[in-house]
Amino acid sequence: MNSEKGVDLIDEMLENSDNGYYIDFVPFTFQNEDYGRLETYLNKHYKLQFANKIKFITFAIIYYYDSYVYLDERVANALYPDLKNKDLRNLELEELANIIDSLIMDDYSGLNVLFKNEDHFSLLRIEDGFDTYLFNSEGHTHENIESLVEHQGLYLKSIN
Repeated sequence: MNSEKGVDLIDEMLENSDNGYYIDFVPFTFQNEDYGRLETYLNKHYKLQFANKIKFITFAIIYYYDSYVYLDERVANALYPDLKNKDLRNLELEELANIIDSLIMDDYSGLNVLFKNEDHFSLLRIEDGFDTYLFNSEGHTHENIESLVEHQGLYLKSIN
């Protein structure tokens, strides 16, 4: 798939997906205004662990499914100009891991992993910090991703 078609598909999924999930580290949503203190602590002490878990999930997806990996134009322009409009699927894992670490640890956005099962595309989107999303997953693919997330001690929660 060429990058223009991939980016168009990513944009379409982000704009039109009612089937969205996010990956979280707890099974509930914090309603307390004191969450800011916890967030500061997690940013300092837990972010690297979260990044490692997201890398595991990402690598499992790209090696199991037919997949395409693209950086957002803004982050490519700022940090990785030589990777702009390129499918990163075949980068060395160490290089892709470094990119994911940079996005999560340094609060840049974002990396898009388009993957398909038969003719159905889904999207894993890694944004800054603790923000990782899954769009347009269904059936057996959704079950697989949910199992991967749970295997890492994380939770897949509906956006809606």
